[in-house]
Amino acid sequence: MDVSAIDYYANHGTSFLHGARAVSKILFASLVIASVVISGSFYLLLAVYLSLLALVFWTRLPVLKIVTIAAYPAIFAVIFAAASWNGSFVSAGVIVLKALCAALAMVILIVTTPYPDVFSSIGPVLPRIVTEGLFLTYRSLFILLELTDNLIKGLRVRGGLTHGKYIKNVVNFSSGIGLLLVRGLDLSEKFYGVLNIRGYGGRISGGGRRDKTGVNDFTALAIGALIFGAAILTARDGGLPTYDVYILALSVSVLIVSAAYALFQKTGGKAWKR
Repeated sequence: MDVSAIDYYANHGTSFLHGARAVSKILFASLVIASVVISGSFYLLLAVYLSLLALVFWTRLPVLKIVTIAAYPAIFAVIFAAASWNGSFVSAGVIVLKALCAALAMVILIVTTPYPDVFSSIGPVLPRIVTEGLFLTYRSLFILLELTDNLIKGLRVRGGLTHGKYIKNVVNFSSGIGLLLVRGLDLSEKFYGVLNIRGYGGRISGGGRRDKTGVNDFTALAIGALIFGAAILTARDGGLPTYDVYILALSVSVLIVSAAYALFQKTGGKAWKR
């Protein structure tokens, strides 16, 4: 995974989400994650994921790359779903969809918002040490994801992941995860050493833009509020199952319209092919 590409998307995008303030997009992502937490409906979670996927089209960024980035947590969700298997594919699907929805919401946030803006927005409400810890975690997360990508490529090249040998694949991948954690600890020590050499004294300074609230902010908040409202509606009093189908049908329609927009609109069509 190319971290510089993500920073490029965040700084040079032209969609309405790029024009919204960081705090508005943080609230949007928070509402989506809250919806994922309170909802246990497979169809609603699928609708939320399709809605977020439609939103990715509107960012005018490479859709496949963004979806791939957001799909990494699904690897661990599948392992957890397999470990807690109760004979129901729906329950397993709920676990995987919860991970996919939360990850895609966060990826939409980081590919449409320069990271200094994100951390400057949460700085006033959190202690400085927490903000800087989140900043370091953010950078380390993408480094680990890149290492995971390299690990999978290495296993494939050396025959560690072969078709049909699923048990052997799981064993090899589990061994690779162990080595990945050791490598991650080693990199974190080197990262801390680099910060010290560059004069780190317990504080990382940064700043963000001071744009005014506008239509883009209200649009992002409205989308988040709609998703949260749908989750509240279906979760209340044991849920309203019939609403799930309508919400899913609406999300599919929105996705089709958004995909058509991306394919036939000038910049969207090009972004899809990148």
